[in-house]
Amino acid sequence: MMFTLTQKMTMGVGVLSLVASSMVQADAINNKHNFEFKTRFIHFDREFDNSAQNRDQSAIGYILNYQSPQFSHLIGVNLSGYYLAELDHSGSNNEDILTRESDGDLSGFSQIGEAYINVTPLKNLSIKVGRQQHHSLLFISNGSRAVPNTYRGININYQAKNHLQFYGAVYDEFSRRARDTFEEFSTDQSEEGSIDYVSVLGLKYATNQLLVELENFTADEYLTKFGLRASYLIPFEHSKLKIIGGIFTSADDGDLFVTGAENGDLDDEDAIGSVVGETSSNNDGLGGFVDFVWSKDPSEWSLAYTKIEEIWLEDNFAGYHGPNPFPTDARVGPDLTNSGENVVRLKYKYDWHNTIPGLTTTFSAAYGWDAENSEDSSLGQADENWNEIEVRYKVPQIKNLQVRGIWHQYTSDEFGQVDGVKPDQEDFRLYVDYTYRF
Repeated sequence: MMFTLTQKMTMGVGVLSLVASSMVQADAINNKHNFEFKTRFIHFDREFDNSAQNRDQSAIGYILNYQSPQFSHLIGVNLSGYYLAELDHSGSNNEDILTRESDGDLSGFSQIGEAYINVTPLKNLSIKVGRQQHHSLLFISNGSRAVPNTYRGININYQAKNHLQFYGAVYDEFSRRARDTFEEFSTDQSEEGSIDYVSVLGLKYATNQLLVELENFTADEYLTKFGLRASYLIPFEHSKLKIIGGIFTSADDGDLFVTGAENGDLDDEDAIGSVVGETSSNNDGLGGFVDFVWSKDPSEWSLAYTKIEEIWLEDNFAGYHGPNPFPTDARVGPDLTNSGENVVRLKYKYDWHNTIPGLTTTFSAAYGWDAENSEDSSLGQADENWNEIEVRYKVPQIKNLQVRGIWHQYTSDEFGQVDGVKPDQEDFRLYVDYTYRF
């Protein structure tokens, strides 16, 4: 049975209301029921070397969140209804903000984004089961669109008393950033559901000055990743210095890792005799970085360097972008994690609170050199660079209202073929976010 957007949204609001009503009646002692309404105006203006790819899209996203109390300090319910209203679009019909219908046109959508129970059998132990967002070192729910994407599965988190946090998760379905359906995992060459599950296992150690994160990610029969990131804060009388470093790996991990399974960045189709979708492929990605962040009110400077030995793959499965843990990553477009690549990034952030309360501006620039074709360096080499300006304004007169604009430009100089190096592009993105809690 098919439902219209209005019918779906009505059903979602009805479910939220029914659950909330029943829980109010069921719990007479702890009756803290939290509702949150979020709205986001979003506009993308993207221009490419190939003008046929140029496009503009605008929309408004609405999210209604409900969080119940932990009944008997044991179990609670979280629900979120998403609704995306199309405002305008032109140019190429890519799924940037809006979803592409079967006829090729773009439109808004609605869905129940989150629907999970949160079980707390111990004071510091949380078990979430159902549709939920995920945020960790190597696996996230992307928040750069109108509404976040979510995953279906189980997430376990334990906060120990000695500054340690342990966590693990297993998921079998996800919603893409601009779609109203949940789908099973796959590669760029396999059928939906070929990846039975994805899993995350990690730990975090945090004190006032030291933070250490260690995580392992697995996409069944396809890809595995490992990450270690640490930071140390050194306070001075009127400033502070944070030193951040990390090392990350990616590696083929099963029969699904064939030529073209990751078709956006890996040059395995250039191997002699390879057949896309059939020939076994491999990846032994390795990269490390160091980042120095010096802060003295109202300024913050950051200087980062990344070295990639063999291409590190950002996408964990088809239809997924990020996270990229390297500070030299381009927020928009290419990953800058190609074989042999060196990247330097300089960032300057200024908080205007002394003259214009609520306003911050950030200027960033990066240059990458010696990127190589991941199969054979003689087949391609390239340099990349990007520049970015971000302006944020938290309106002092209206609580929880924020306006954010991002201008981003990427250019490259390529000889031969390096899949991870992309055509020149320029992006402008505008967000207006408002949150109301009641």
